Amino acid sequence: MESKAVGFCAVVAVLGIISAAAGFGGELTRVKADDVSVSGGSCVYPSSPALALGIIAAVFAIITQIYISVTFGSCRCCRNDPNSTPISKLLSVLSWVATVIAVLLLLTAAGLNNKEGGQVDSYGYFTCYVVKPGIFAAGAVLALLSAVFGIAAYVTVAPPTPQTTTNAAVALPVGANVDPEKSPVPMYPQQYPPQQYPPQQTPQQYTPQYA
Repeated sequence: MESKAVGFCAVVAVLGIISAAAGFGGELTRVKADDVSVSGGSCVYPSSPALALGIIAAVFAIITQIYISVTFGSCRCCRNDPNSTPISKLLSVLSWVATVIAVLLLLTAAGLNNKEGGQVDSYGYFTCYVVKPGIFAAGAVLALLSAVFGIAAYVTVAPPTPQTTTNAAVALPVGANVDPEKSPVPMYPQQYPPQQYPPQQTPQQYTPQYA
């Protein structure tokens, strides 16, 4: 794997782990029903870092998806990209869906964790609002899955095919007057027409004349 791919996967993995760790921290530190007390007709909530941890988890989930989209071009897989595959497109969509759901769950749980107030149920008991167990954990798992889907989408994209240009071969006749390494243009031997010589005249025989 190339160094660029290793760096991309490492950064996405670290961001996803931070988001998931903050989400699980919010699940462990959330305000439970046993921690709330009722005094003078109102609910008294203890201090809890679950609100800050939920916000941190949601922010890192968003940062992870932004990094995937900017560096890798995750939304590019939704279009007809020549290098994308059906698997990479599906994983890219799953990464986006997991990020959106994770952010909604984390922010909702963080907001409900510090929601003060209560209501009287049908039996006449005064109950206080608390976050249901598992909401922070579900958001943390989805934030981690979003990073995993982003890495898998990057790995399953087909590498670009290098385009190479080839020059057409030129056949050169090899002869006595042609050097194919030095002369790119074939040189043919010159042909001269046969030289015509005048016909030889035979000397006339001298016949003496007598008077």
